[in-house]
Amino acid sequence: MQTKTLVWTDIKKMELKEKSIENPEPGWVTVKVNYAGICGSELSAFVGQNELRKPPSVMGHEFSGTVIKTGSDKDSYLLNRNVAVNPLVTCGKCRYCRTGNRQLCPERKIIGIDYPGGFAEYVNVPAYSCYEIIDIPEASLAEPLATALRAVNHAHPAVGDKALVIGAGTIGLLSLKILEISGTIERTVADINDYRLEHAMHWGATKKVNNRNEVIEKGDFDIVVDAVGTADTRKLALDSVARGGRVVYVGLHEPETEFQVNYIIRNEINIHGSFCYSDDDFRRAVDLINNGFLNVKEKWYDIRPIDSGEDSFNEELSPDSKYSKIIMKP
Repeated sequence: MQTKTLVWTDIKKMELKEKSIENPEPGWVTVKVNYAGICGSELSAFVGQNELRKPPSVMGHEFSGTVIKTGSDKDSYLLNRNVAVNPLVTCGKCRYCRTGNRQLCPERKIIGIDYPGGFAEYVNVPAYSCYEIIDIPEASLAEPLATALRAVNHAHPAVGDKALVIGAGTIGLLSLKILEISGTIERTVADINDYRLEHAMHWGATKKVNNRNEVIEKGDFDIVVDAVGTADTRKLALDSVARGGRVVYVGLHEPETEFQVNYIIRNEINIHGSFCYSDDDFRRAVDLINNGFLNVKEKWYDIRPIDSGEDSFNEELSPDSKYSKIIMKP
């Protein structure tokens, strides 16, 4: 079977190509992609700043679609079901997989990095990765919502906490919404894009700061979530958190950052890295979407045809982009 596929061919280059897709192996299924979102980690890769991704490849790990073919009869119950796809492919045998923490599997691979991803008409995925979901554009956000759920859970929000979220992209917006229902009384969002800051005010932020020209109060926040992941934002997180506060690093834009460790020790700052999600996080994200959690009456994302890939990536990288998310529809 042939599939139109958006191929990342080189730094800042993408091409729409016709590629063949094999029949799914036993335990795998073929999904007709309905919606596929552009992730911040893919933007980093596009400009050559992600050490895990190398061209040529087919990215796209945030996607939903309809199962059209199965590799074995035991998975036939999935046929014609609308599903969100957990892109983690793991061994299923190690202690992490056996406890539902497949994101920590030493043999972990990811659809959209190690296997062709969802920026295509059709993609093969493990049957166990499919979660039934309603067919709406927000279905493609199950993956980032699961990521945000895990990040906020690591922060242990308590009633009355003051929180700062750095970055008003998808993970930042979703984190704000989760922090709002977790009892935090103040939620400041920082970004350099005024459009995205406006979006954040619809997602639970109580205050917005353009940190390109505005100052964030130092040592003022019980919780800081860095959803960007540069040296500057990681330093900003440490400068902004209160003594004894919690910093969660979930952004992945730069691989290395220097820290003043003595400052962290003397101020008893709790730092937590957060990567992907457990199986239960993903299940909860799907349940939330199916129950209308992401019904925000505000145009914070845009849907584009897949042949707009290169232009859409460049637009998302612009500090003046009007949208926090671009979702492509093959």
